[in-house]
Amino acid sequence: MSNTVAATLKYALTSDKKLSLMAKLVKWKKAQEALDTLQFIPKRTSKILYKVIKSAMNNATTAWLKLEDLYIKNIDIWRWPKIKRIKFVSRSRVNYIIKHRAFVKVVLNTK
Repeated sequence: MSNTVAATLKYALTSDKKLSLMAKLVKWKKAQEALDTLQFIPKRTSKILYKVIKSAMNNATTAWLKLEDLYIKNIDIWRWPKIKRIKFVSRSRVNYIIKHRAFVKVVLNTK
């Protein structure tokens, strides 16, 4: 029986660098402690990571694992191709808008 559970989020509307800053804060912590930390950080990426960790914890409850024993084993964040858009401005000019996307995978394990 495996003691690991995972949750993934695809196409998160933020860059991978911003997500990796939040991931460094909570890696190797207990899952509940990580949620408490992320809840009070005023960044948009902390809310995204909060939801992914919470989803992994809900997956652990369906696998009959104790929530008190869960810790964050690994957080994988990788880049996805950018979405490129244009915006027309005055005097027949064009501004380019680049929207960054990222994938997040959180793996929880029991001690």
